Amino acid sequence: MATASSSEVDEIRRRMAEIRKELHQDVRDVVVTAESVTDWRRYVRMQPWLSMGVALAAGYLVVPRRHPRVLQDGTAEVLAAQLRQQGMTAPPEKERSRLGLLGGVFGMVAPVVVRAAQGYAAQYLERWIAQQQQAMAARPTFSQPGMSGGPGRPGRPEGGAQR
Repeated sequence: MATASSSEVDEIRRRMAEIRKELHQDVRDVVVTAESVTDWRRYVRMQPWLSMGVALAAGYLVVPRRHPRVLQDGTAEVLAAQLRQQGMTAPPEKERSRLGLLGGVFGMVAPVVVRAAQGYAAQYLERWIAQQQQAMAARPTFSQPGMSGGPGRPGRPEGGAQR
């Protein structure tokens, strides 16, 4: 079996360290790019009129149309009598407006919460990758000839006794 000289081993270790650094930088670049792609403020700054048009179109499509109900004479009284017989009554107007208000508040808060969760996840992922790279850098990658123990395990001279 051919053995590598110490200069070749050092060159391989140096190259592996470079690759790890490049990988970390590439992952950082991907995270930054992903954040910039999902940042709606960037699009508003770049294309304010187009953004306003998209927002207006989305609002028009999202808000449902109200169809006025035209009741014929006497129909309203008949329907009210049927509802009273079945024990059903219309919810008070105050309750309906409160549900609408809560829905509006939820609609405004939900995107903020989702964006915060995305930012937290990106930071967590970046920290985790940095920790993994530090752990890999601290771990020996090659065992020296004449030493037993696999990668990442301290070797002992072959045939040597344990202490």
